[in-house]
Amino acid sequence: MTDWGAPDGKSTALRVLVVVEDAPTLRVIQRTLGSAGDEVITATDLADAMASAGAEVPDLVLIDVGMGQEAGLAMVHHLRALAPNLAVAALIPAESLGLVTQAMALGASHLLVLPLSGDELLMTASAVRTRRAERAQQLQLAQVAELARSSRSLSEALSGLASAASRRDAAERLAVLLAQAGASSAMVYVPAGEGARQLMRLGAVGNSDGSPAFCEDLEVLSYAQSMGMLVHRVTLERQTQAILLIAPGVSDGFSALVAALPIVSSSIGLALALVGEREHATRGAMKDPRSSAYTFAYFVDVTGREIDKARRYQRRFALATLSVESRREGRQELSPEAALEVAERVLSCVRDTDVLARVDETEFYLLLPETGGTGAHTCRRRIVRQLIGAGGLRSTATRDLELAIGVATFPQDGVDLSQLLRVARHRADSSRNSTVQRLGLDRMPLPEILDALLWQVDDPSLASDPLAPRTIQLPMMEALSLAVSAVQEAARAGETRVVSVTRGGMSLGGAIRASLGSGREGLSFENVELSAHSAFKDLEVLVVIAEHGAYCLLGRQQQGQLRAVHAPDPLLADIVVQRLGEAIGARLLD
Repeated sequence: MTDWGAPDGKSTALRVLVVVEDAPTLRVIQRTLGSAGDEVITATDLADAMASAGAEVPDLVLIDVGMGQEAGLAMVHHLRALAPNLAVAALIPAESLGLVTQAMALGASHLLVLPLSGDELLMTASAVRTRRAERAQQLQLAQVAELARSSRSLSEALSGLASAASRRDAAERLAVLLAQAGASSAMVYVPAGEGARQLMRLGAVGNSDGSPAFCEDLEVLSYAQSMGMLVHRVTLERQTQAILLIAPGVSDGFSALVAALPIVSSSIGLALALVGEREHATRGAMKDPRSSAYTFAYFVDVTGREIDKARRYQRRFALATLSVESRREGRQELSPEAALEVAERVLSCVRDTDVLARVDETEFYLLLPETGGTGAHTCRRRIVRQLIGAGGLRSTATRDLELAIGVATFPQDGVDLSQLLRVARHRADSSRNSTVQRLGLDRMPLPEILDALLWQVDDPSLASDPLAPRTIQLPMMEALSLAVSAVQEAARAGETRVVSVTRGGMSLGGAIRASLGSGREGLSFENVELSAHSAFKDLEVLVVIAEHGAYCLLGRQQQGQLRAVHAPDPLLADIVVQRLGEAIGARLLD
């Protein structure tokens, strides 16, 4: 319903709709109200008047109720039915004073007898101005009262925030309170550590798809802008304690929440600061209470120190993100028993100096000091075997477990924590859509893997996926040059492991060994002789595992041509090497 005559509280000028046929009366109205600064809109018939009333949203309507054989009288009723707040002044000819009672009954708020005088018009306009100002003041008072009520209610709900066991607990409670107060979704980001530029998402309610879990300030603001979310920064003594992202909800409470946030912001900041101080005081020995892993706050501190040492002494290190989810009965979060077992099994695969931290219900981070890319991928394979190998977890069946691991190394993939985690998380997310998972390659022998890849690759839907396999068809001499170049490029970055196939005549493995030799520092070869295996007689395989990643080429050599698929997918590289090892009865990778 259109609320004609709604006050804006910004101007005393009125918008006046005049519905009269008499030209002298119209001139009096225009001259009198125009000189007072009011806007006068005229309509010469009732149809035009109704259209103007809907389009122009007037504050006052002056209508000759005698128009159209008293049809103007019916219009008074229509206007007041559609807009109860609209002021309607009925202009009544002196010879038709009998219409006064009817006009009042139909909702006219003012009565003026024709012919009009300027004083009567000004008094009527002044009364409308006064009533509009009163309504604006009433609305403002109601808003202030509602704001006070909302602020008091939110403050009471926030009163227990300072008793939270950790900043994560406090952020989770805060996100829930924001959702209850009217937000359709809410996220709480806090600084990763004292003086840190990076932020971590510790609390979220509602849709948080695509939101960064660990990032810098600008990324949070960019995400909020892309999602149409409101951003509120919580500060205490000019230090950012949290950044709140809230999305509009369908309830009327959202506007009250937005108005109340600046009032309760200091309470939120103080509560988070107190929890942070308490957390910092015990951080040296902090363990996640739900597993034997460390907390994310401890992980951030240790990784910061590791970055400083790596920069100072030109060292390297790696970190990995592990996402482990249980799909049983549609649940994605791990049970406490499963989370504890995951932590124990991962810790059994790593050194005492490595640091495992639990980030949230499904995600772990692993810091591997003084470990390069090849060592990190070795650790990744050990973890995979532990978590989804024979038997799986005791508390969760292997078929119900989804595992995604991404690895990043310093300084190849980044020089600060946010960059490294971003790369590792991206690689973990990509592994979920790996060709190995999509086509079930882990259940196929090597020749079938190649056939499946040749049949399925170059899918247009995978064009933007950098890990998706691509087909190539080259003369064998060009393929040999490609293989040698790939190994040379990988070896420039540091330690490199090469697994290939060799046989009589031209082969990728033979060409690499002949070009690079076998005694090159940091470069190790594993040539698999397949001449005795008829199923593999024309198969060509090259797997390169280097500091910056893994590369796999798998194809067939026929009539001097190589038709193959290749991809920088570590999961595909792993499964191909595993099948080669099974063919000769040996383990080719740790």
